[in-house]
Amino acid sequence: MKKYYDLFKCAFLCTMSFVFIGNTTAQITDEPPVKRFGFQAGVNISNMNFNEGEPAPSANIPSSWKTGFTFGFQVRIPLVEKLLLQPEYTFSEKNGADKSLGIDYSIDYFSLPVLLSYELFPRINIVAGPQFEILVSAGSTENGIHSNITHDVEERGIGILGGVEFNVINSFFLSARYLQGLNHVGIGQRSDVKEFKYQSVFITAGIRF
Repeated sequence: MKKYYDLFKCAFLCTMSFVFIGNTTAQITDEPPVKRFGFQAGVNISNMNFNEGEPAPSANIPSSWKTGFTFGFQVRIPLVEKLLLQPEYTFSEKNGADKSLGIDYSIDYFSLPVLLSYELFPRINIVAGPQFEILVSAGSTENGIHSNITHDVEERGIGILGGVEFNVINSFFLSARYLQGLNHVGIGQRSDVKEFKYQSVFITAGIRF
């Protein structure tokens, strides 16, 4: 766990350096102030798509979209007019299932989306970029029996994230995003490993200051 903490601490310090540079630039050029920081929380609806695993299953496994929660912190760094760099630090609970085996999963991640935010219209921004994930814990439930499978799940993940943010009033905003996992996430040990790719929809509300 210490190496995960060190990784996020390093990313956070780098972000703060960018914020300081951005603030200094804004003061020099008399640019209007930008709300730099924000908190957001909400739900994510995830599917562990085993049909995209390697090797592919012999029979199609039905989708199983399940709801979890997410919350986090974001930083906004102006780049050019209407364009910002928006790194975030989030915790997400992703739930899913393998319907072919009757197993439910609950997997928790620390995530680092590194997004570009563009003001498409007043109050409406589009965001897109990669999301890097580090496993925190994982569990499975089969026939009512819960097991800790943290050490049996791939530790790292990467996906591509895109969505839209709507600034409702003052500092309050709503966000809707879609994440497509790019890497195969393995569950199991040695020869008994099955793989999947994540698909997730995030719906959050937040405040900036």
